[in-house]
Amino acid sequence: MKTGRGGKLLFCLALIFTMLGVRPGEMRGQPAKKPGNGSQAEIIFVQGRAESLAKGESAWKPLRVGHLLSAEDEVRTGDQARIEIRLPDRSILRFDQRTTVQLRSLLFESDGSREVKVGVSSGKTWANVRKAFGPKKTFEMASANAVAGVRGTVWRMNVEPDQSTLIRVYEGTVDVYHPFVKSDSKPEEGGFKPPREVPGPQEVPRPYGEVTRDRWEQIVLTQMMQVVIPPTGRPDPPASFLPEEDQREDWVRWNQERDRQIRP
Repeated sequence: MKTGRGGKLLFCLALIFTMLGVRPGEMRGQPAKKPGNGSQAEIIFVQGRAESLAKGESAWKPLRVGHLLSAEDEVRTGDQARIEIRLPDRSILRFDQRTTVQLRSLLFESDGSREVKVGVSSGKTWANVRKAFGPKKTFEMASANAVAGVRGTVWRMNVEPDQSTLIRVYEGTVDVYHPFVKSDSKPEEGGFKPPREVPGPQEVPRPYGEVTRDRWEQIVLTQMMQVVIPPTGRPDPPASFLPEEDQREDWVRWNQERDRQIRP
């Protein structure tokens, strides 16, 4: 088939643009979506007003679908607001209204390793965490009085204004640690290494008195189990919860419906 000069010119231009990484949509003046760096989270759902604050900045910026979040970004949601975040490994995080969190660490390596750490100051969170396959599998969510570490599971954490924490597990296993006891424990093939002892009692403001190292160290929660950790002191004994009681909450029903939509 013969090709005229015009065809050859178009072919050469297309080849040049391809080598330069320019897409046809950009040639027509359509803006291309800014790519992430492999360790950023993407906002995939926003309802109501939600904002983020990047490290070193003083102004909060509104969040919209497609917005990329990086490590150390803070996120907060207003009244009647909800957001959903997708991580590079396809894990999902959701935040309900009046929730404030910080993405302390967002690291994803080409070998499948990850290090995700989320600090929850207040509010309700939901996590649908995919199993990690690299040598490093850290995925932690922490309140002021508990650190929860997982490898692949569905669970949620509520942090009340008084800093009491509720953790409920729907699938898999969650290891809950006292924040002042858990040290450098890392998930291994045989499970988490035992935490070391802390170097002695710590003073806390009145009226709580002292919290000593023998209060509690680690709790393991499995499917349909929960634990409540008060602002300071020993947590309630782990217990099971009823699905019908749990589903009375709109936040739970909404998340379970979203989870059904993302299943392969």
